[in-house]
Amino acid sequence: MNLKQRLLFSLLMCTGMATSMSWLGMAKNLGLTSTMWRLFLVSVLPTIAFAFVLNFVVVGNLANLLIKLRTRRMADEAAIRLKANAIRGWTMLLTMCFTMSTRALLMNGTLFHMTVSQFVLSFFGTLTMAYFIREIFVMPVVRNLVFRIMPLKRSAVK
Repeated sequence: MNLKQRLLFSLLMCTGMATSMSWLGMAKNLGLTSTMWRLFLVSVLPTIAFAFVLNFVVVGNLANLLIKLRTRRMADEAAIRLKANAIRGWTMLLTMCFTMSTRALLMNGTLFHMTVSQFVLSFFGTLTMAYFIREIFVMPVVRNLVFRIMPLKRSAVK
């Protein structure tokens, strides 16, 4: 993907994941009440903005560093591309999930009332939910939208 496609992809992924994970977390904790909807509507745009900036500034650079380190001795372009995509996907998922779930626990005041084991179990529950939401719902929609809006040039497809 070129830079414009990557930016659009990141924006759509952050929007999809932040919206769906925030809604699910709030619905799970508060139920489908008017308070939940009001809280969701007030917090969704700042959550998306935080996720996009974090993704663009921190997580993208971390993923690029890990890709550089893990592929420096590789010569096959196809193998490098596959390895880079896997590293980028897992780095994004793990880092964003950890940061966003910790941010949510901090904002709702429960982080400092949890034991370490509660925090770890909470993180793995959130990570599992995020993985399935990303793979089943958000990623296919985002890929479809990005390549409809900005199709790949024939020379870029191998």
